[in-house]
Amino acid sequence: MVDGSTDVEEFEGLPLRLAYTFLSEKGLLNESDEIRQSKDKYKSYTSTLKRGKILDVLEKHNLLDEFIGKYWHFGSTNDGKRKLQRYRRILDSFLSNDRAEDGEEEESIEETSFAYEENLRDYLANNLSVVEAGLTLFKDKDGKEGVEYPVDAGNKRIDILAVDKNHIPVVIELKVSRGYEKVIGQCLYYKNRVKELLQTPRVRIVIIAREITPHLKTATADLPDVELYEYSLAVNLSKL
Repeated sequence: MVDGSTDVEEFEGLPLRLAYTFLSEKGLLNESDEIRQSKDKYKSYTSTLKRGKILDVLEKHNLLDEFIGKYWHFGSTNDGKRKLQRYRRILDSFLSNDRAEDGEEEESIEETSFAYEENLRDYLANNLSVVEAGLTLFKDKDGKEGVEYPVDAGNKRIDILAVDKNHIPVVIELKVSRGYEKVIGQCLYYKNRVKELLQTPRVRIVIIAREITPHLKTATADLPDVELYEYSLAVNLSKL
């Protein structure tokens, strides 16, 4: 049994052992065992991928808030919420088969890269004119803005959902390193879900990556309303 007196504050990452027990106690023993025994791997991720799977089960059964409240208080902090976003992204990438094609990278390196992608996303969300003049952040009737915007019950999320100067929705997908051809399938799904949700006949796609691969260029060559961008960074130093 999970002891409610456990010092949950010590856990920054979602605690796997407590999560397995919690799921079992909620009648989800099969799901718990399946995740625990899973041999799946995404790049160098193993335990982080399992956390993504656990998070998916918790959210589908509306148990996440209870788990956080009882056993993982860190999950309610801003840093904890960023970890949750990271778990979702890794699971989504695994499920969409968005594998890197140039070998595996160490998890510590990937973690740094992911944190940077969040910074890139937040910067662009606040400076959409960098992408296109007249672009604004989408906001739905409930006041939810288009950053990490959910599009289905499976909790798939658009990096940035914007609206152009002609009031056409724009799905913006970010890849911190290379943009491979598989990303267009993900974006087309988002596009059609936005069409359904907003009852609009047209949705544009913008893909932004540090490097757009030739495969992605070929995959999108004849698709309407798809634009590709590569970003670069500059660091300026001022002597004090």
